[in-house]
Amino acid sequence: MMQKVTLALSCAAVGLAVFDMTVKDARIHELTEERDIYASRFQNWSERAMRDEEAISERDDLLDKLLGEMDAVLNGEIKFEDSGEFHCTAYCTENFPHECGTGTGITASGEPVTADWSVAADEEIFPFGTVLYIEEVGLRVVQDRGAAVKGRRLDIAVAGTHEDALKWDGYGNHRVWVVEGSDGDE
Repeated sequence: MMQKVTLALSCAAVGLAVFDMTVKDARIHELTEERDIYASRFQNWSERAMRDEEAISERDDLLDKLLGEMDAVLNGEIKFEDSGEFHCTAYCTENFPHECGTGTGITASGEPVTADWSVAADEEIFPFGTVLYIEEVGLRVVQDRGAAVKGRRLDIAVAGTHEDALKWDGYGNHRVWVVEGSDGDE
């Protein structure tokens, strides 16, 4: 009888030890998973913080540039000469012959056509290189001319296809200013 009790106690002890090891292993596994989750979250947070820091740095640089430009305007280094209203249309910058042009990627001034920068104008009003501020459009540089661009008309290079140029939301009349400043004065 004593042997049976001893054997039963031994079996119970082994069972408890196995159960204890199983519980410990399960807890270790659970803690390992939690650690991995937190490590992954930290990595994601760290990467996001780096991206946010870069974005903030870029915005700070842009803000510094804009503040410098504002100072230049306020100090009279950059002047805006009102040129009145002009009818604005758009042309695309696709690099093959089509309705918008030859597709060579080169403007009449010899400069590369640049979406959201190049503009075609009547050379008798705005010679090549003239910097314009177009209301609701932004800064542009006269680098091109067009057969239909005569008088108070501007044709603005936009990104995308010919269809995108036709859908451009800037069609219509816009007030235009010539920008004159210390960066090569107009």
